[in-house]
Order: sequence, then C-alpha cells, then structure tokens
Amino acid sequence: MSAIVVAMAAACGAALAPRCTPGALRAPARVGATPSVRMSDMPDEREARSVPALLERRVPYAQQAVVQLKEVQEEPFYNWAVLPRAALVPRLALVYALLTAVGGAIAGSTYDFPTDALQIALAANMGGCCLLLLFTLRIYSGWSFVSNRLAEEVLDYEESSWADGFAAKKPEEVRARDLYLNEFTVKPVLAKLKPVVGALAAAAVISVVAFRLFEGEPDVQYSPEYLSNLQSDDKAAEIERRRGAQSGKPAYCFDRYYKAVAGGGMCD
Repeated sequence: MSAIVVAMAAACGAALAPRCTPGALRAPARVGATPSVRMSDMPDEREARSVPALLERRVPYAQQAVVQLKEVQEEPFYNWAVLPRAALVPRLALVYALLTAVGGAIAGSTYDFPTDALQIALAANMGGCCLLLLFTLRIYSGWSFVSNRLAEEVLDYEESSWADGFAAKKPEEVRARDLYLNEFTVKPVLAKLKPVVGALAAAAVISVVAFRLFEGEPDVQYSPEYLSNLQSDDKAAEIERRRGAQSGKPAYCFDRYYKAVAGGGMCD
C-alpha cells in the first residue's frame, strides 16, 4: 500500500498539480469519442484565476474568446442573430418601422404635406433602409469579431490598458475547443446574417436611387446662379423686391429649404 501512495505522489508532483488526491487520477477518455462542448462547462469569473481558458495567468477573463462568445450570445440585439430567420425578420421590420417613422417626421418639416407626400415617403424610406443596414452590419461585425478570435491560434490581449498588451498562443486543447465552437456555433449565425445584410444593402441602394429620381423640383432662389443673375438683371431684382413688399413676409418664406431651417416663423 505504501508503494502505491508513493507512486501516486510522484505522478502528481510530475504534473505540478497544486493538490493531489486519489480522485485526481482519472481514466483517459475513450478513443474515438465525439467531443462535447457546452457553454455551461466554461469557467465563471470566480474560477478564472484557477482554471484560465489559456492556462496563462496574464490572460484577462473577459478577453478570452470563449467568454466573448458567451457575451455576444447574451447582449441585447446581438442575441437576435441566434434566432431563426422567421423570428429575426419581424424584429428587423419593427426597427425599420420605428426608424421610418422618425425619418418621416424629419422629412415632414422639410417638405410640404400633402403637396410633397411622395418626397416625404421616399425620404423616410431611404433613412429607414440605410439606418437598418447599419444596425444589422453592427450585429454582423460583432459576431465576425468573435469568429476571428475563436479561429486564431495566437491572440492579442490588453492586461489593463493599451500600453501593456501581450500575445498568447492557445494550447492545443483550447484551440480545438475554439475551432469547434466557431465551426458549429458562430459560422451558422454568420451564414444566416449574410443574405439579410445583402438584401438590406440592395434595399438601401434602391431607396437612394428612387429618392434622387423623384426628388422634385430643386429650389433655385438662393442658388449662386440665381443670385448672380439678380445682380446683373435689374428687372428680376425689382420683381423680387415687390413680391417681398406685397406679401409682407421674409424672403426665406419663398424657399422651401430655408423656410424649414428657419422653422417657418412669420411665414403663415
């Protein structure tokens, strides 16, 4: 019995284990078994010092790739990416509706309703499509960042600030786990988001083109060409003077853009 105890102590000492008990010696994993990676197996923040993902004491817990994956799965809006497409699209449609409503209110202060109703609708749609595209791209970029962190073998870390960063190489078992998570957890999410981003980009381009095609007649009252013409054409200058005197309104009331900038005061 004493020989067995001595042999166990020698084995544990060779492994540099901080504690050694008979229960610490486990049978090796069955050859050919399928690896099972669960996010619940990941060490929490209190265990980060004793069981760091990279077996490196300097590696900050929050900057470990597997922890960043867990964060992006739980962050608001970023966690939409894990939803089925049938559940993701209605949420994006709701965001589009909110953005379009805000854009319509802004466009309504620039264009006259109902005379320029088409321009108001096109401007609101353009703003909603472009902002929704940026919103979705932000979600995609967050997941793409995590994918790169999981796939890389050597990662850069910042211990406490930008001045004391360092690089650490993943051990083989950590690299195998990260590659597994990237392949079966993150890449399917990116593959689902790519067509959504592409469709939104096409919608944004179409909305901009449509707005430009149906923008309406441009205001020319304060254009450089018109002002230059007034300096050399006394008749046109006299017409403008009489129009302002007869209406009793400031000159900006006759220009849609500057009327909106001034808030429309004294024009009604």
